[in-house]
Amino acid sequence: MNQNELSNWMAEGFVTLPQVLIKHYTKLNIDETEFMLILQIESFRTNGNSFPSINELTERMGASFEQVTRLLESLIRKGILAILSKENKLEGEIYSLEPLYQKLIALLSNHELAEQKKVESDAEIHIYRVFESEFGRPLSPLEAEMLSGWLDQDHFAPELIREALKEAVISQKLNFRYIDRILLNWKKEKVTTVEEARQVAEDFHTNGRTGRVTSRKEIEKSKDSIPLYNWLENRKG
Repeated sequence: MNQNELSNWMAEGFVTLPQVLIKHYTKLNIDETEFMLILQIESFRTNGNSFPSINELTERMGASFEQVTRLLESLIRKGILAILSKENKLEGEIYSLEPLYQKLIALLSNHELAEQKKVESDAEIHIYRVFESEFGRPLSPLEAEMLSGWLDQDHFAPELIREALKEAVISQKLNFRYIDRILLNWKKEKVTTVEEARQVAEDFHTNGRTGRVTSRKEIEKSKDSIPLYNWLENRKG
C-alpha cells in the first residue's frame, strides 16, 4: 500500500456509529448480520445514497438477494429500520435509523432507572441493618413496619431516617416513637436534606429548647456504630 492509496481511502470518509450502539446492539435484539446491514446502510448514506437498492446491499454484504430482503424485513418488523418518503415525494424514499436510536435511548433510560432503583433498594436494606446494629437486636415486626412506612408512605430518604436515629441516640431516647416525632417535626419544618436536618438539630441543642444542652460527655457515651461525636464536631465547622 502506498501513500496515494491511503490518501484515497481517507478521502472516501468514515462510517460513524455511536459507541453505545456498538456496545448494546445485541440488547436491542439485533444479530451480527443485521448489524452489518445497518453499517452498510449508514455507509451508503454517508456517501449520499440514502436508499441503496437491494442489489447494492447484496454486493456489499456478500449475501443473496433473498437473504438481504429478509434482513431488511426483519429490521423493519423489529422497529429498528424505517422507510420514509423524502420531503419532496418526487425524490423517492430513504432508509431511516431514527427508530433504532429511539430504541437505544429507551434502553439506556431504562438501564439508568434500573440502576437508580438498585441504589435506592440497597440504601433501604442498609438502613434496616443500621437500626438493628444500633438497637443491638433484630427489629420487631411493628418496628420493621414503622420503618417501612417512613420509607414507602412518608417517603423519607434513608439518609434522613439515619440522621433522625443519630438524634435519638444523642438524646438518649433510642426508641421508634421518638424517632418518629423527630421525622414528623422535620416534615413540618419542610426539612428534605441531611444538611437542613443538622441545622435544625444544631439549633435545637444550642438553644436548649428542652431546658438543657446535650453535653459532650453524653455524646461520647453514645454507641460507636454511628460516629456521633465527629458528626457534631463537623456540624460546628
